[in-house]
Amino acid sequence: MCARWVAVAWGAVVAACGAPSGAGAAGDARGSADAGGRVDSPAPLATPQLTSLAQQCKLLDARFGGDPTANDVQHRANMFGADLGITVAAPDALYIFFGDTIGFAGIWGDGQSHPDAVGRAASADALCSALDIVTLTPQQSIGPTVDATVAADFAGGAMTPPAGHALSEFIHNPSGGGGTTFANLPGDFEVPSGAFAANGAIYVFYTTVRSPTDTTMVGSYLARWDAPATSAIPSYQIVEALGLGGDFINVAAATDSTYVYLFGTGTFRASPVSLARKRLDALDTPGGYERFDAATGAWTAAQTGAAPIIATAGYGETSVRYVPGLDAWMFLAEELTPTANRVVARFARVPEGPWSDPVVVADMADAGWRAGACCAVDDDCQGTQFLDCDRTGFYGAYLLPEVDADLASHTLTAAFTLSSFAPYGVALYRATFELKGL
Repeated sequence: MCARWVAVAWGAVVAACGAPSGAGAAGDARGSADAGGRVDSPAPLATPQLTSLAQQCKLLDARFGGDPTANDVQHRANMFGADLGITVAAPDALYIFFGDTIGFAGIWGDGQSHPDAVGRAASADALCSALDIVTLTPQQSIGPTVDATVAADFAGGAMTPPAGHALSEFIHNPSGGGGTTFANLPGDFEVPSGAFAANGAIYVFYTTVRSPTDTTMVGSYLARWDAPATSAIPSYQIVEALGLGGDFINVAAATDSTYVYLFGTGTFRASPVSLARKRLDALDTPGGYERFDAATGAWTAAQTGAAPIIATAGYGETSVRYVPGLDAWMFLAEELTPTANRVVARFARVPEGPWSDPVVVADMADAGWRAGACCAVDDDCQGTQFLDCDRTGFYGAYLLPEVDADLASHTLTAAFTLSSFAPYGVALYRATFELKGL
């Protein structure tokens, strides 16, 4: 998601996350439902309090856009930069889904609609120095013919429509430019917003826009990657367009042993958070979603009209994880309101809530944050400096799969990715919270 942010102020700063919780017992922890579908409210959770926040590394760009980090994606995968960074723990590795990806040499430059890169690492600890990007073979790549230091081109995720449907129903701004477009490659602002692993595959929620000239996000669909790998084009099979109304355009995903939970937002970065779910054993059958109505405390088959679980109208991209050590759920997202741009965390016993008040993790108006994160000189972000704060603000905060709660030391530790438009890249942060009242 790149082009739109050239003209925005720092306070108006792009898609969401999810992954497998691995929480087999989580489905048994929630309150029981009566015959009307109403869920008993669980005992309230003492809200953890932030004690520290530290940057672990910058994944794609060091001092400026296109300046290699230890991962050297510029020469290993012909990537200038990208945003988002939605992580999924699969059995073989950790996969990370980026948004609109700009090429480094000879591909996907300015004036084009950009595809989306995918990365892979052996573990979360390997993201900072051993991140592999899914690439084409050198023989398929353009970059090596333009710059001999480029090994191969990154491979953008490609879609196949469901039987009886056309790609144009799902992809409204295909990648490409200059008269050439690729109908199967989602382009600018048609990006992953959440992902999870289930049934031996990785499932990705994707946004869709109105048209190449109006990139307002207006819908979403679910796609499946059957054979995650480190080379060849990531090939996604579209499962269905979501029929949950305008409250589920960006969708964060989190699972328990029975369901995938969809934490949805509508109007971009100006929306409350709604909740839906679908059984994992029915993922490949269209439909079958339930929505939770926070006003009645009940699950309903109605696809529209349910009250949100978080009422603050300031969300776009979000992420949610189950925390096994705490037997609770954690929400993390950029919260953008007319008076603030901040990353906040919320906590709840069950996905339905009630969700805690926001705990501020990072704040664009905080002098301490700005001192460590804002570049003293534009396009020269030294050390932990991450963004040109007079040109952009952070966005796209996505929790990594493992959120660790240590009841003996009363601490909770959560890593998350965070995006910047200038320079255009993704950083990895780690936040530590004190568990009060335990």
